[in-house]
Amino acid sequence: MSEIKTNEYQPRRQYDEDYKRRAVELTLQGKRTVRQVAKELGVTESLLYDWRHRFAPRPGADTGAPRTLEEATAEITRLRAELGRMHERENVLKKSLGILSEAPGSGLPRSRP
Repeated sequence: MSEIKTNEYQPRRQYDEDYKRRAVELTLQGKRTVRQVAKELGVTESLLYDWRHRFAPRPGADTGAPRTLEEATAEITRLRAELGRMHERENVLKKSLGILSEAPGSGLPRSRP
């Protein structure tokens, strides 16, 4: 009689976030295709694309937090200056709104007939 082969249960491999991020970095270097990296790592292409979707920086997006203290200090200085400009704009807009909402003729001298 022929023996029936059954698929043995193989537990799913678990990958930590660091492993996933490094795999994504390999795909972004441009030296190998996603297919090649997936084959080398022993994962499916679709899984690697899922990781890229989760962990790869978006094109044109800011990559996030500054990497050094100097970058952080420069970013804080830039943001404080921008906040100051935004407060100035807000005050100008409030004054403009006040002027435009006054009753007609209230700020103009009256003409004599």
